[in-house]
Amino acid sequence: MALTSLARRAVLRTYPVDQRTLSGIRYEAARVKALVTARLRRTPDAELLHLGCGGRRVEGWLNCDLSGSDYDIDLMAGRLPFRTGSVRAVVMQHVIEHLELREHLLPLLTELRRVLTDDGAVWLSCPDLEKVCVSYVEDRGRTLLEDRRSRYPAFTLGGVPTQHIVNDLFHQRGGHRNLFDFDLLTWALEEAGFSKVERVKEGDLLSVFPEFPERHDDAQSLYVVAQP
Repeated sequence: MALTSLARRAVLRTYPVDQRTLSGIRYEAARVKALVTARLRRTPDAELLHLGCGGRRVEGWLNCDLSGSDYDIDLMAGRLPFRTGSVRAVVMQHVIEHLELREHLLPLLTELRRVLTDDGAVWLSCPDLEKVCVSYVEDRGRTLLEDRRSRYPAFTLGGVPTQHIVNDLFHQRGGHRNLFDFDLLTWALEEAGFSKVERVKEGDLLSVFPEFPERHDDAQSLYVVAQP
C-alpha cells in the first residue's frame, strides 16, 4: 500500500536521510543521463576544453560538465569522446579532487593525454594538501578560514572551531575524494603519460587565458600545467 504524502513526511521526520546520500543519488542519476544523451548527440570539435565548468561559462571554450553545460559529459566514464590529438588546451579548476585516484582520475588524465595535440597543455587546480596541512599545524586552519571568508563573506563554520575548515576542504560534505600536493599530482600526471609538469599560480593561467574569471584562490589551491 502506497504511503500518503503526509505519511512520507512523518517517516522523513523520524528517519532523517543523510544529505550526502541524497546528493550521491542525484549525482549518479545525472551520470546515467549524461551517458545516455551522449550516445544521441554528435560530439562537437573543440580545440579548447573547459571541463567541470559548473556555472562558469568561458566564451570561446567548450564548457563541459555533468549537466546544464554546452556539452554534458561524465568525467568518470573512463573515455572522452574527442578525437585523438585534436585539443590544444584543457582547463579544469577544482574538479580532480572529486574523483577517485585510480578508478577515475588516472583514466581521465590518460584520456586527456590522448586528445591533446603534441604542443598542448592541461591546466589543473585543486585544494593544496600541503597548504591545508601547514595551516592546520601553524594556526589550526585560521589562514584557510580567513581566505575563504575573503572570497565568500557569508561563509561560516556555525560556531565550530577553526580547524573544522580542514574537514570542509578534505570532505566538502562527501563531495571530495582526494586532495593532492604537487608531488602526488605530478606522479598521477606522469603515470598518465605527461612528461612535463610545472607548479604555477592562478596568474600564470590568466596570463595565457585572460578570458577566465578570477578565483583569487592561490592561498588554498595548487595550480599546475602539464604537457606531453
